[in-house]
Formats: sequence, structure tokens, C-alpha cells
Amino acid sequence: MRKNSFIRFNFCFILLLTLFSFQTDKNILLWEASRPLTWDDFKGKPERRFAAASTSYDILKSVSKKEDNSAVAMICAVFFKNQSWKKASWINDAVLAHEQKHFDIVELYARKLRKKIKEAAFKNMTDLENRLEEMYDVNDKEMDKYQDLYDEETDGSMNGEQQRMWQNKIMKEIKDLDVYKETSVTIKF
Repeated sequence: MRKNSFIRFNFCFILLLTLFSFQTDKNILLWEASRPLTWDDFKGKPERRFAAASTSYDILKSVSKKEDNSAVAMICAVFFKNQSWKKASWINDAVLAHEQKHFDIVELYARKLRKKIKEAAFKNMTDLENRLEEMYDVNDKEMDKYQDLYDEETDGSMNGEQQRMWQNKIMKEIKDLDVYKETSVTIKF
């Protein structure tokens, strides 16, 4: 019993440490429905060749094996403050709403990845790690295409009608995947 308690404690400690490190890094902001972006989150140096603002984001993943023939995957949508920037002459609510949707798309694709993981069957930890990389790469490419389509159709927030349509579309898609909002996914082998 003591060994299992130690292993369980170890696993929980690693999981909490991973979450804590994301949350305490002042450069990284985890996606939260109740915490929209503000212009203060954009701390990077503006690039001349772009007009208004840029959002730097990613889906971070980690996997931990548990002692009961299972594993937990942590899939987090994150925003990088120091790599995200804005130009003072373009600071307005419309541009900020546009950048928020870029971050929301990251959460949408984090949920899609969690769904794919949850629906897949894995033989063991090695199989999980290998296939998770493949799933992540495919998901990342799909997300990039979706981000590009969003920018193209909204003309970078300049087309107000399309911007409103996309805002509703993205939020509906996120809501449709609400069952996958938790950042952790338990996998049984």
C-alpha cells in the first residue's frame, strides 16, 4: 500500500507541478472562458511589416504514466505574452476581439485534440506517445489552416459582418465540445 500511495502522490505532484508551472510563468496565459485577453497581455515588440497586432499561441501537451495501466495527457491552450504585440495606433476593441478569437481557436483545437485522444485506443505508453505526436501534428496543421481562413474571411477584423459571424461560429464550436473543456484526459491501456 505504501508504494502505491507514493506512486499516486508522485503522479499527482508531477501533474500539479506541470499545471502550476504554466500558471506561474508570467509570460504564459492559459485559456480560460472567464478571462479574456486585454491589451496589457500583449508585451512583445511590434513588427513593422504587420499592421495592427499579433497573437502568439500554442497547444502545450504533456503525458504522465500512472501505476494502474493508464496515463494522463495534459492539453493546454496557451498565449505567450512576450511574443504577442500590438501597435499603439491600432489599439481598439475590434482588433482586440479579433485577436481574442485567434486564442479561442487555439482552445477549440485543444478540445478537438482532447476528443481525438479520448476516442482513440492505445496499446501502451509508447504507442500513446508516438500516436500523440502524430495527432498533435495533424491537429496543428488543421488549426493553422483554420486560423488563416479566419484571417482571410474577416480581412484581419476589417470586415465587421464576417467578424461577427466568425465570433459566433467559433464560440458555438467551442460550446459544442464543452465535454472536452478539462485540460486533462485519462487514457486506459
